[in-house]
Amino acid sequence: MKTHIRNLNDLAYADALTSLHNKGAFDIMIQNMQTQVSEPGQSLEFAVCIFDCNNLKRINDQTGHDKGDVYLKETAAIICKVFDHSPVFRIGGDEFAAVLLNDDFQKREELLARFDELCAKKRAGESEPWEQVDVARGMAVYDPKEDESVNDVVRRADKLMYDHKWNSKRHAP
Repeated sequence: MKTHIRNLNDLAYADALTSLHNKGAFDIMIQNMQTQVSEPGQSLEFAVCIFDCNNLKRINDQTGHDKGDVYLKETAAIICKVFDHSPVFRIGGDEFAAVLLNDDFQKREELLARFDELCAKKRAGESEPWEQVDVARGMAVYDPKEDESVNDVVRRADKLMYDHKWNSKRHAP
C-alpha cells in the first residue's frame, strides 16, 4: 500500500512531458523552505532560477506541437544537465525553475554561465528551430535582510528572467 501511495504521489507531482517535478511539487518545496526560513535561528542559503523558452509559440504554430514538445524536452535536458544537483521543475507551459542549494548554490554564477554556453552551442549546432534551445533566465539569491518570503525570491528571479528576455530581443540581429 505504501508503494502504491508513493507511486501515485510521484505521478501527481511529475510533469508528464518532461518527467520533471511539476508546479505542485514546486509550490510544496517553496512552502517547506518558507517554514524553514521562518523558524527563529534557522538559516538557509539558496537561489531560484526561472527559465522561459523563447519562440515556443512560433515553433508550435509553424511546425506543430510535436516539435514544440521536442523543444521543451531539449530545454529540460539542458537545465537538468547543468543544475544536476538541484531540483528542477516545469512550472508552466514553457517555464521552468531550479532551486539551487548546497554546492549548486555555491557555484551558481559558474552554472548560469555554463547554461548560457550550452544553449548557445545548441543554437549554433542545430538547423531546426525546435532543436535550437533559446531560453531567457533569471536568478535571484535569498537575502534574509531583504526578502520577507521565499516567494519574494521567486518573484525577483521571474523579473530578472523577463529583463533578460527583453535585453536579448533588443540586442538580437
